[in-house]
Amino acid sequence: MNKKIFLFFIILLVVLTGCKNDNSDEFEFISVDKNLYNTKGLDYITCRRNTTTEDDSKVDIQYKVYYGEEKNVEILTSYEKVTSSSNEVLDQYEDAYNSIYSVYDDLKYYDHETKRDKTSVTSVTYINYGKIDMDRLMKIEGTEDNVKVVDGKIKLDDWKEFARKYGTECASNS
Repeated sequence: MNKKIFLFFIILLVVLTGCKNDNSDEFEFISVDKNLYNTKGLDYITCRRNTTTEDDSKVDIQYKVYYGEEKNVEILTSYEKVTSSSNEVLDQYEDAYNSIYSVYDDLKYYDHETKRDKTSVTSVTYINYGKIDMDRLMKIEGTEDNVKVVDGKIKLDDWKEFARKYGTECASNS
């Protein structure tokens, strides 16, 4: 498959979320430099959806969208965990995650890690939209079927509208 099909698959998988007001689902991996993703003073929404795929895998997708006073998305963290009893299915997801996210390897303020155990593959992504080179990001991702970017910024309402197209409803955590 080509890069755009893989990217579309992951974006679709990430965006197909439902929301939950819950702080208990912290997701982070040790290799991420947390200084690049300082969320102090930012508000956030937490979204989640649990689903089953055509291959009977269970997929738990969550993310936190951090935003400032002007309601611009500053930091997005996503967590995707695919659980399956099939090693072949887990191999496919692990390969897909590693392949898709490899195009971001040299992009500062975009970090991704994939971990695998006996029954699952977990993908965690951190994006600092407040500091990332948005032009370079859009060159990688493309603007077609993507969230609206205006003057290098993503408004929280635009992000929620984009996500809502795929069944996501999010509420604040206040």
